[in-house]
Amino acid sequence: MNQTFHKINEDITSYVKNLEEQYQHDSSQITEMSIQFISGRLEFVKEKFESIPDLSVDDEIFYFKNIKCHLLALLQYYYMVQKIEIKKPAIPLRKTKKYYLKALYKTKSKISDNHFFYNYYKTNSSKLDQQFFMRLQNDFFLPNDNIIIDIDKRYTTPSVYIFANVEALEMTRHYLKKKIKSLASKQIVTKSKTSKLKWTASKSDLIESIYALHSSGVFNNGKADLKEIAEYFQEVFDLELGQYNRVFFDIRARKNNKTKFLDALKDSLVKRINDADNEALP
Repeated sequence: MNQTFHKINEDITSYVKNLEEQYQHDSSQITEMSIQFISGRLEFVKEKFESIPDLSVDDEIFYFKNIKCHLLALLQYYYMVQKIEIKKPAIPLRKTKKYYLKALYKTKSKISDNHFFYNYYKTNSSKLDQQFFMRLQNDFFLPNDNIIIDIDKRYTTPSVYIFANVEALEMTRHYLKKKIKSLASKQIVTKSKTSKLKWTASKSDLIESIYALHSSGVFNNGKADLKEIAEYFQEVFDLELGQYNRVFFDIRARKNNKTKFLDALKDSLVKRINDADNEALP
């Protein structure tokens, strides 16, 4: 049982690591594919262990406490992260940090509401394991808002979902703290970058440049997404681009020169090169 637990953890860790390397900052792709993979692992262990009629007491407790709880927690964690990242607005770093801080406060509040189970989980206590992680003799019922859910005694215990939620909240808390720390470091770097240079051309010109850079794949070997690049430029130049996808639509709708800013840049550079060449001639 313990070997199964470690093998599943290794598989999930390796899979998620590969996703993060492949998709880097595309959190929606990472979370969605992680959820699908973990769901498959959960189905595997359910079929393997929950159909065994004569699991020993120790094996039953270990399965529900460590394996099923952990897999359910991972699923909840990636759903939480997905929800947090989807709702995150495309705004400067200082406001993004405030958004993460608010999410962290809510997460801590939920942990506090389950402080007994949280302390039991964090201290790795085992005194009440038989009450929490042994299946009952009869089906049981769990309240969910204004309805009652009938739970089949064969497949779970009364506390599995509570402890899975607690573990997921703890992982989310660490995720948010890491995000906030990373943003604080970025703010220090970007403050030095924004101290002198200001973008004085139009926002439309900057958006045209951002789309060109993204299309050329010049950042992170072409793996940086458009939103990440746009947010970086917003922070560096201390401005908000608003709905830059709408501006791009306007750029596409231009009747004459669709890339007028990029063409103007090219003309300016060519002129400078020619001027420099002429000055070098005797």
